[in-house]
Amino acid sequence: MKSYREQPTKDIPQVQVPFNIKELNREQLSVDEGHSPWKLDPIFVAQVFSSVLISPNGIIGDYPIAYDEITLICKDSKRAIVEIKNNRSIAKKVYLNKLVRCNNTGIWTVIGYDASS
Repeated sequence: MKSYREQPTKDIPQVQVPFNIKELNREQLSVDEGHSPWKLDPIFVAQVFSSVLISPNGIIGDYPIAYDEITLICKDSKRAIVEIKNNRSIAKKVYLNKLVRCNNTGIWTVIGYDASS
């Protein structure tokens, strides 16, 4: 895995994903209390996000995108890019940032993605 600065791809996703900073602050507090620890893992956050793109009405059973079909391309303390290796995926790459707290206790938020061709 390369550091974010060594990543040769562009930093701007094709599709921007809106977020609400007040809601992210609430989610961070919830994670601080021990709830939803998966939000500390950029691959897991990307798995949930890309799976919901396929199944927007909810996921029943296993996620349509498996955890091992996602590769962490680059990451630093604030940003990460992952690649989805599943033909069903709508997203090819997912861009994540830590928007509330930029340390190992901060949650990852999807800020955009590159669509599969």
